[in-house]
Amino acid sequence: MVTRKPRQIVGFDVAHDKSEKRIQEIVDRSIKAKHYYSDANPSYQQVRYSGEHFFFRDKSHTFTVEGVNSDIRKYIAALQRRSKCFFRSLKTFKAVLRVFVYAYNKFGQFKLDFPNLKSAVGLIQFLPSL
Repeated sequence: MVTRKPRQIVGFDVAHDKSEKRIQEIVDRSIKAKHYYSDANPSYQQVRYSGEHFFFRDKSHTFTVEGVNSDIRKYIAALQRRSKCFFRSLKTFKAVLRVFVYAYNKFGQFKLDFPNLKSAVGLIQFLPSL
């Protein structure tokens, strides 16, 4: 689940399915919004939203989440080539994704706050120190 401005991830889960129950849990845990946009997947249509829900068969209103999904695949190697790099458990995948979401959201806020400096920094600079 993402916001458009700033472009941030506000809800996610790692699982083998995309059930209505799982989506409902993500919606319930995330910040409330006036409008929710999704594709025409039947699971999204059965979820209860705190605001208005719109669903589309095309990508006209889901382009932000599709772009974020692309960024996730770009930065997390195990989502690029399963034969060379993979997660041994969902728990590990969730931990990696949690760190990514933290850095991605910090970077998104930075780009919003300092639009003229965004080319001078990268996502990696927002990873927490270990």
